[in-house]
Amino acid sequence: MPHPVTGLSLTSLFVKNDYSLDSISELGDLLQTGMQAIMVDLYWNEFTSVWQLCPAPFPQNVTYNSNDKVNVTWNNVMYTCEYGFTTDNIMSIIQSYLESSNTNFEANFLHLLFNLKSIHYEKSNLTMSLENIYKPNSLSNIMGNSTLNATVTPIASYIFSPNVLNDYRSKVSLSSSSYESYYNRSDIIMPTLETVLLSQYKRILVNVLSNDVVSSPREYSISDADRNLIFFNTTLPTSVKSATEAGPYCKEVLTPSNKSEKYDNLSLTTNFDYVIDSNSNRFDRNSVQDFLRCGLLPIFNATSYPVDNKNVSDVGDIFSSFAPYLFWSWRAGQPSVSNGSSTNNSSRDRDENIKASYRCVVITSNGWKIDDCYQEYQIACRNKSAPNDWYIPYSNTKTYFDVDRNDCPNGYNFSLPRSSTEMLSLMSAIKEQDAQYPIWIDLNDITISNCFVSGGPYAQCPYQKTVTTTRFVRMIAPASVICIIVFGLVILEKLLRKNHIQSNRKRYWKKTLAEYYSKNDYEGVPS
Repeated sequence: MPHPVTGLSLTSLFVKNDYSLDSISELGDLLQTGMQAIMVDLYWNEFTSVWQLCPAPFPQNVTYNSNDKVNVTWNNVMYTCEYGFTTDNIMSIIQSYLESSNTNFEANFLHLLFNLKSIHYEKSNLTMSLENIYKPNSLSNIMGNSTLNATVTPIASYIFSPNVLNDYRSKVSLSSSSYESYYNRSDIIMPTLETVLLSQYKRILVNVLSNDVVSSPREYSISDADRNLIFFNTTLPTSVKSATEAGPYCKEVLTPSNKSEKYDNLSLTTNFDYVIDSNSNRFDRNSVQDFLRCGLLPIFNATSYPVDNKNVSDVGDIFSSFAPYLFWSWRAGQPSVSNGSSTNNSSRDRDENIKASYRCVVITSNGWKIDDCYQEYQIACRNKSAPNDWYIPYSNTKTYFDVDRNDCPNGYNFSLPRSSTEMLSLMSAIKEQDAQYPIWIDLNDITISNCFVSGGPYAQCPYQKTVTTTRFVRMIAPASVICIIVFGLVILEKLLRKNHIQSNRKRYWKKTLAEYYSKNDYEGVPS
């Protein structure tokens, strides 16, 4: 099952049909704040045979300045379009973000989604006048790309493409870990997110959500070069639901069930399920988290959203208000720790101690949260070969530090859900086994603050190494011993050295100088 992400339709940025570079000025900031999907409507212009962002064709000779904004009309709708505003501007923003965040710690995975549409006309004697207006002439400067693969070429090195996927499938080993082997039972084998980001070094997937290009002699034909770089529904199954359709679906998925096959079917179904809202049925903060938790990928497409009894239309403010709810795992406002802001020294010390112990993670009825590692709770044990099979030892409550491998029955280990479906199956098991929230899961940031890892309290952060006191002593001990020995030898050499030649030389010159001054007795200062 794909990793749930949240995204934005660029159409919501083109307020009042203003298609210009100014309209997407916030796109870079939105990527920095965690938005991971961008949906773009691309229009195939049958007059110029290029892909463009403006939904209307430009009349010939309307302008020769790429920075000009012009009013254009198509199908009785008026648009204000910047002549030189193309997909290259969008790719530049995405490329800049990918380059700035291309580190092990910051790298995330993006979705670039295309809806293909047409600026279409029926060619006949009655439409000859249209061609005279919109067909470019020898002076025209055609703006746009003539192929889909050329449209995404600026970010091609970062793209997780069908070719990359096929190469992975040809090399994948079915004898890998039991966790991966389970998911390799799927009809469509996909690499893990870790493999994509940190082994294949890919950051973005380009997926065509819909292809509404009108069939005509001037339509765009998808080429092999396009299929090698971009996913279509034939190469990677994709579905799109409206917010109205997604509600009942999620309600069914989120209802706990003691039938493990329900979650197995969800886990082994490899397709991308997007949910797109509208002004008539908009996301709210609770519904968007429910959609993420049931495996859907929400795309914000409305022009305003209800936030604290107000309608908010600014995209930055919308994402800021929704940000705490854009995780399938963490509950809203988590992870968080005490800020230790007390002014009193004893209070500050006490707060720091509390902060130091709040480094472990529990699952609650509405998501993960930070808790005190020294609290005693039940623990979540997962079947090593079946990720949706969980067992919670009934009477075995432990602090996080005291959890031992023997606390789980044979075939199970202390673990955590690694997908939204695994989390749903765990929450279902908690209810079925009459366990009590909160429950420890194997996640903490003990070694490095804000670097959450699994593997127990001594698991190392993969992005930043730590050196314990014991390890530091072991590292410097050999060098320290050698330095002490050398220093001791130097001291001994200074104290015990007897150099007869040097001693005789000093006595000789003292005697010679004394004899000289006795024979040459000066009065006053010699000239």
